[in-house]
Amino acid sequence: MRANNKLTYKLLLLLEIRLKETDNWQIPHPEADAFTSQEPFCVDTMSCQQWLKHVFIPRMQALLDAEAPLPQACALTPQVEIQLPSQDQALITEVTQALDDWLTEGRVPPAQLLRQV
Repeated sequence: MRANNKLTYKLLLLLEIRLKETDNWQIPHPEADAFTSQEPFCVDTMSCQQWLKHVFIPRMQALLDAEAPLPQACALTPQVEIQLPSQDQALITEVTQALDDWLTEGRVPPAQLLRQV
């Protein structure tokens, strides 16, 4: 696995950990038709937590597993700030912002963040 992919994998794993720590992981699986949404982040058919767990993380992991090109731009954080409960935002947005910065600008996340995985 390439170094860039390892870093992305670590950030995805940390996002999953943070979602679990804030009780945003044990959410109902969306209905099958929810996945056919044409809206960004499936905002019309899923909660932000559902989209992160059932769409974003699995798709990104599939790209990593296939060693396929990753998105060249990412803007998760604004959506998370709009949709997630305020008490959970800081822990989640720390990771989503790191993913946004990494995928969009190639900015490596702080070492202390990566050591949490």
